[in-house]
Amino acid sequence: MPLTPADVHNVVFKKPPIGKRGYDEDEVDAFLDVVEAELARLIEENNDLRASGGSGSPARDERPESAPMTVAAPPPPPAQPTAPSVREDEAIRASRMLALATETAERHVNEAKAQADQMVGSAKSTSERMLSEARAKSEQMVSEAKNRADSMLGDARTRADTMEREARAKATALAQDAERKHVEAMGSLEEKRASLDRKVEELRTFEREYRTRLRSYLESHLRDLDSRGSAEPATNNRQNQHVSA
Repeated sequence: MPLTPADVHNVVFKKPPIGKRGYDEDEVDAFLDVVEAELARLIEENNDLRASGGSGSPARDERPESAPMTVAAPPPPPAQPTAPSVREDEAIRASRMLALATETAERHVNEAKAQADQMVGSAKSTSERMLSEARAKSEQMVSEAKNRADSMLGDARTRADTMEREARAKATALAQDAERKHVEAMGSLEEKRASLDRKVEELRTFEREYRTRLRSYLESHLRDLDSRGSAEPATNNRQNQHVSA
C-alpha cells in the first residue's frame, strides 16, 4: 500500500516504558512534519509532471459562436534542460527521506512490539511467579493449619483421656468409700442390734424372774391369808363357848 501524507501525519508511536530507552517525541514529530511536507510537495510535483507530459498540444478553448474570436496564448517556453535533473535529485532525496522515515517508523514499531512482548513476557513471568508463590504459601498455610489442628486434636484427646481416667479413679474411690462406709454402718448397726437384742433378752429374763418372784410373793401372802382365815373361826368358837358357860 503506498504511503500518503495522511499516513505520516496520523502515525502514532507508543511511549517507551519507564526505565527504557527511546527517542525524543518532539524530534520525531518535527521530522515527521518535514517528511509530510516533502512528500506532499513531491506528490504535487509528480502530478504536475504527469499532467504536463500527457498533453501533446495546447488545449483549444471551446467558446460559443456568439463569443468574439480571441488569439490563443503562446505556448509556454520550453523547460530548461537542467530542471528534470533537479527534480530527479529532489525526488531521490525525498525517496531517501521517505525510506528513512519508513525505516524509522518500522524500527519504532518493532521496538514497541519488542518492548510490548518483553513487558508481556515479564508480566507473564511475574504473574506465574506470583501464582506459584501464592500456591506455595497457600499450601504452607494449609499444612500449618492441618498440623495445628492435629496438634490441638491430640492435646484434646490426651486431656479427654486424662479426665476420663481421673473421673474413673474418683468414681472408683467414691464407690469404695461408700462401700466401706456402708460396711461400717452395717457393722455398727449389727453391733447395736446385738446389743439391743441382749438388752431385750435381759429385760425378758428380768421380767420372767420378776413375775416368778411376784407370783411367789403373792402366793405366799395368799397362803398366809388362807392360814389366818382358817384359824380365826376356831378361836371365835372357843370364846363363844366360854361366854355361854
